[in-house]
Amino acid sequence: MQGDEGLRFENLVACHLLKLVQWQQDTRGADVGLHYIRTKDDAEVDFALSDGDTLTELVECRLSDAKPHRALARFAQQWPQARATQLVRELTVEQDLGPIQVREPAPWLAALEV
Repeated sequence: MQGDEGLRFENLVACHLLKLVQWQQDTRGADVGLHYIRTKDDAEVDFALSDGDTLTELVECRLSDAKPHRALARFAQQWPQARATQLVRELTVEQDLGPIQVREPAPWLAALEV
């Protein structure tokens, strides 16, 4: 059952990010995109936002695990220009752990540039 909760949470974030990207494309003609990244060795991050050829955001979704996801940390080092954020649905304390921001989802999503 927890897998279903995780999928619902990830889908909620996906819908919000897709809406943001489509709004920026439609109202500004922005060359922005919503992606996911997976390597041949199966390291993956849930979402990546781009502006042209530049990654701007790396986003990993977790139900309760505030420990930075290994793949997110790897990609944050590989693309230091992208803000790396781990959204944790059941987070007690927001924190910055190196290049990774661990955040509550609702305020973070609400603060995204529209």
